[in-house]
Amino acid sequence: MSVYDVTFGSLGLVCAYLAYKTNPFKSDVEATSAFTSFQRNYVFVFLTMMMSDWLQGPYVYALYQHYGYNQAEIGILFIAGFGSSMVFGTMVGSFGDSVGRKKTCVLFGLLYIASCITKHFSNFHILMLGRLLGGVATSLLFSVFEAWMVSEHFSRGFSPSLLGGTFAQAYFCNSIVAILAGLIGGAAAREFGFVAPFDCSMALLCMGTVVVFYTWNENYGRASEPFLEGLKKGYNVIISKKEVVIAGAAQSSFEGAMYTFVFMWTPSLGSAAKEANMGEIPHGYIFAIFMVSCMIGSCMFKYLYPAIPGVTLLTGVISFAAVGLMPAALGNGQFGFMGLLLGFCAFEAAVGFYWPLIAEIRSAVIPEECRSTIMNFFRVPLNLIVVVVLYHIGDLSDVFVFRFCVFLLVISAYLGSILVIPPKQSPAEMKSTEVSEA
Repeated sequence: MSVYDVTFGSLGLVCAYLAYKTNPFKSDVEATSAFTSFQRNYVFVFLTMMMSDWLQGPYVYALYQHYGYNQAEIGILFIAGFGSSMVFGTMVGSFGDSVGRKKTCVLFGLLYIASCITKHFSNFHILMLGRLLGGVATSLLFSVFEAWMVSEHFSRGFSPSLLGGTFAQAYFCNSIVAILAGLIGGAAAREFGFVAPFDCSMALLCMGTVVVFYTWNENYGRASEPFLEGLKKGYNVIISKKEVVIAGAAQSSFEGAMYTFVFMWTPSLGSAAKEANMGEIPHGYIFAIFMVSCMIGSCMFKYLYPAIPGVTLLTGVISFAAVGLMPAALGNGQFGFMGLLLGFCAFEAAVGFYWPLIAEIRSAVIPEECRSTIMNFFRVPLNLIVVVVLYHIGDLSDVFVFRFCVFLLVISAYLGSILVIPPKQSPAEMKSTEVSEA
């Protein structure tokens, strides 16, 4: 039995126990059949769209390599994707508040489908177009769907205490979906080539977009507000509301470290495995281990929140994430392969806890009328961090990059500690607030 089997089995048992104790699919508050139907519909769409994204991730680099592009050319394509998300994604994402969030979710599906189609061509310029479209789509995926759900949740009169359960369920199942996507994408790539996972992704995108189009209501921030006015309002809210700018900076710092980790865990564990004479690392198996760790984190969120205040949990989980990266940041091989692997598992557990927690915090601190706009503004600094790191990645040591990640996490933890989260408002209170601020 390998160390991977032992790690996966041990974490799997912990996850199964926590899932049994917390039951992510059961609400702590009695829910109506209307809420249950709404929750299932949203979680289904969320998981469908997330699975389409998971299917693509492991094969983007491999497909570009298959088409004959070198590391520098592939790096340009990746930087273009993050740059597009940073610039164009922010602008398009704000459409959700004025044009409509349902329409913007449909736009996400169309953009990502178009991005997948470009993968059938080896021409660099067509692939570049695909990266630009994919960058915009990614910004929409991580903003406008959540904005639609939060707005719809309150507009239908559901209790604010039910919101955390939806987030916990969505992100717990997201880890399961990620593992399934790895298995399906791997089988498709082996059987039909590296472009096949993108075709599987397209099928899911079509299905999810159709469900959104026919079953979702439209909701807005301020429908009558011009596009540029919406951007300006979002910016003014960020600079005028202390809790919004602190929450955004904490999110950007944490997720900047998280996305950097995505690029760094493979070479770091690979080098440690070679030093330990363990041969090549099983990337898919390790990814599955990480996803089980994320599920443990999601279960812990369900167990601890809201009994412990969100600010306390945010500071604690980000600090825990920093500790998880310390073996890699200290370097010198003193912790060995298992030290790195267990540290990375701790980091992934923190990520699993962080996702539903930060979503819950965003629902409380971001004003409804410009929710999509502000959520996309939050993604600008983290995309800038990733672009800068990617641009210089060849000149930086693994230890330096992980120390930079720990530095970002320390900043994020400090910001979390000074964040003040206002109480959630009822739908009637939200409307009266909007009127008074108009």
